[in-house]
Amino acid sequence: MESHAADIVLSLSGRDKGLLLLVVKEEGEFLFLANGRARRAENPKKKRRRHVSHQGTSDERTKQKLLETGRLTNSDIRKALALWTGDDDSN
Repeated sequence: MESHAADIVLSLSGRDKGLLLLVVKEEGEFLFLANGRARRAENPKKKRRRHVSHQGTSDERTKQKLLETGRLTNSDIRKALALWTGDDDSN
């Protein structure tokens, strides 16, 4: 399945292999990914679509905020990933 902005993906290659990341932007063949911690919203990882596995869509609030404002805070990204995994967002 194709990944789009506000989707949650699993990195399949590179040093971030195995990490869950949120798509903050897409540009052709590339996705810009962040997790709000090691990979922050200000400096998202640019990765080819084929190097990630689509896991699902983030919660509605996160998706709406990204569509309306075009950006998310690191806290928003951490919360979306925590909701997806079922963890609490312990900073």
